[in-house]
Amino acid sequence: MKSNPKPDIAVTGPNTGGTTAWLFTALSVKLAGGKAVRVTPEKFDGKLDYDGIIIGGGSNIHPDNFEQEDAPEVERSLFLRFKENLFYPMEFFTGWSKPVYDKDRDEMEMQFIDYALVNKKPILGICRGHQLLNASLGGTMYESTLPLLKNKMRIRSPFARKTVIYTQDDSLIAEIAGDDPIEVNAIHSQAVGKPADDLEVTAKEEAGITQVLEKKGSDVVLGVQWHPEYLFYLTVHRNIFKWLVNKAAKTA
Repeated sequence: MKSNPKPDIAVTGPNTGGTTAWLFTALSVKLAGGKAVRVTPEKFDGKLDYDGIIIGGGSNIHPDNFEQEDAPEVERSLFLRFKENLFYPMEFFTGWSKPVYDKDRDEMEMQFIDYALVNKKPILGICRGHQLLNASLGGTMYESTLPLLKNKMRIRSPFARKTVIYTQDDSLIAEIAGDDPIEVNAIHSQAVGKPADDLEVTAKEEAGITQVLEKKGSDVVLGVQWHPEYLFYLTVHRNIFKWLVNKAAKTA
């Protein structure tokens, strides 16, 4: 029997960077009653049997690890791009950088996803983790969100600036977060295309970007496109971590 009654929650991340996301995720897990354990490719020793798993956000998924969804090129005006950069400075700074990939992290996280699904361990995919969950099960990905947004501004902010609408009345996310639409943030360039056969889309945003994925017939698999760890001051987002920790406690 474990001397520490708190369930151990693996939180995956990169070898370098990612400290801010880790700190906020660890805080969210702690507030929910769990113990966060940081796992990076360099520190990964093959241990997979944590009580719960969070596949964190971060760099783009490498193209070798997903099937790309076809999308038309979109002409976007200079005025639209100016507005994006003006209202969302994170978009400005991201625009100066090239996509960053981390194949070692992809491979490690896919092992965690496989383990969680086979052993029915609770797993939460956040942003990149939400996308990798879909890609690892055979779903497709959009390399960019722009074909979906078309002439809408791309929002890139850690604060709640988007509204997520449920696409099903009876869903795990509605059970966790309540019946009202969820206000969320956005810090991503890629997006889910077609969902994998074992997954279903239970929430989207107005532009059509998939915001929530759940495993059919399961209440321990959830993927969210936003970063709930940065919104810990809102009850609805803390409830996502409470769900994970409570499920992990039952399987510990």
